[in-house]
Amino acid sequence: MQILLGPQNPAPNLSQAIETINTDGSIVVITAGWRDSEGETDELREISGHPLEDLMLYQRAEEVFANEPALHDLHRERQKKLTELQRLYRIRLTPTITAARKLMKTRAESELLHLEQRAAISQLRALDSHHLRRIRGIHQKFNLQRAELEVPRALVQRDKVHRLVEKAGVVLIAGGHVAVLLNRIRLFGLDQLLAEKPVIAWSAGAMAMTERIVLFHHSAPHGKRDSELLDAGLGIVRRRVLLPHAGTRLDWRNHKRMALFSRRFSPATCCTLDNGSMIHIDNEQLITSKRSSIVTRTGRKRALTKA
Repeated sequence: MQILLGPQNPAPNLSQAIETINTDGSIVVITAGWRDSEGETDELREISGHPLEDLMLYQRAEEVFANEPALHDLHRERQKKLTELQRLYRIRLTPTITAARKLMKTRAESELLHLEQRAAISQLRALDSHHLRRIRGIHQKFNLQRAELEVPRALVQRDKVHRLVEKAGVVLIAGGHVAVLLNRIRLFGLDQLLAEKPVIAWSAGAMAMTERIVLFHHSAPHGKRDSELLDAGLGIVRRRVLLPHAGTRLDWRNHKRMALFSRRFSPATCCTLDNGSMIHIDNEQLITSKRSSIVTRTGRKRALTKA
């Protein structure tokens, strides 16, 4: 079971989500995406209305890296490769998405135009798929190399975290820096455990649960930027691209741009997560949805409901 929420400010709905699960077990929280602010959970305890235990994944990872230099070097090498791969991907992405965007706006004889639009969107999808394969390949190589290392302190920390998660009734995953959050979850091998537990995740934490992480901001402070595929997610929530802060970050007035956005990530459904949103999923089926919309193929907004 997964409950996906939007940002918790200004009006939090975390307590309602916890009540939906109705567990008597302990509640653990992952705040690694907060980085140096990890552990500052007084406000989170207040809005949840429950005692919480922070798994402190970011701090545990720093301790592991300090005591396992070979693992730290391997981790840094992976991050260096991912950063360079992202730069190369952007070089290819810019002309590909520009061509698709121009074709979505141009006027021409409909039969000719529609075929060219579909071809341009297919090229964009193919680029994203290629990039995702390259990313997964880098993660796979890291895992194989890590398996060959003797890292006793890392294993001790991993086992401690696993025991806490196994005993928990609910796992909360807060937002923050999504790449840092994913790295720490993976470092401690929590992927499978989280798939077996009731999870409530919000903002970047919700994004981390999906199959692919998409960065988007149609009106960024430093000018327009193209939406880009950043990383593979945990893959627990399937066939959905989650969009926190969609109300301010998406250009809903530009229907052609939004149509391209929707069709690019099809067959996954693009779902908004704004303050007050809640998407409840169980066994990959939508149970309920509140204040969440999908981006349609025509670039319009439609309420997320059961099919």
